[in-house]
Amino acid sequence: MKGQIFALVLVFLTAFALAFISAPTLAQISLRIAVADTDKVFKESIWGKKAIEELERETGEWQKKGEQLDKEIATAEEKLAKQQAFLDNKEEEQKLQNEIEMKRMEGRDLIQQGNARLAEKRQDLLEPILEEIRNLIKKLSMEESYDIVLEKQLFVLYLNPEYDITNRIVVMLDKVYKDKAQDTGGKSLKSGVSGRESSSDLERSKGKEKESESKDKDIK
Repeated sequence: MKGQIFALVLVFLTAFALAFISAPTLAQISLRIAVADTDKVFKESIWGKKAIEELERETGEWQKKGEQLDKEIATAEEKLAKQQAFLDNKEEEQKLQNEIEMKRMEGRDLIQQGNARLAEKRQDLLEPILEEIRNLIKKLSMEESYDIVLEKQLFVLYLNPEYDITNRIVVMLDKVYKDKAQDTGGKSLKSGVSGRESSSDLERSKGKEKESESKDKDIK
């Protein structure tokens, strides 16, 4: 959210600055601008789809726990209603009321635990992917000399398709995912492959390896 606000502010400041530049001066400025839809990248990439599936699976598990508890409460309430209608046993009635209250408290705790766990899971799954998307956008921008890359959903009224790098980022992210999956022996990537290297980390590591090999050759 903070990143989106920052990007929006950056767009407005850029537009504000350009508004005060004269036409001749503007003509002399050569800016390479691209646009990326990071939400689309996330949703259409293999990694993003896997993360969504994992999050939906765990959400479903918590929902099942809640539904089961609701059934138990409904059963206890039905039993209490019959007790009150046909029997005059205050002790048993109080016991059922206590049971219902305990289960309601358990339900409230379950909701809190579920929300906390899902929030943690969401961050574990999404943050590494979003970080990788940022790295890939930066990498592509440096390779193709883009001066500015705008978030498509924030401030784009019209766009020439040739400036949209979204699909290219999807392809790049899919390759990163497949490479990471291959490194883990084909195992599924969970929690954003936490602890594994990002594409930029891998590139730095390869650069160091080449540098080390070069030094070894010089020594020989």
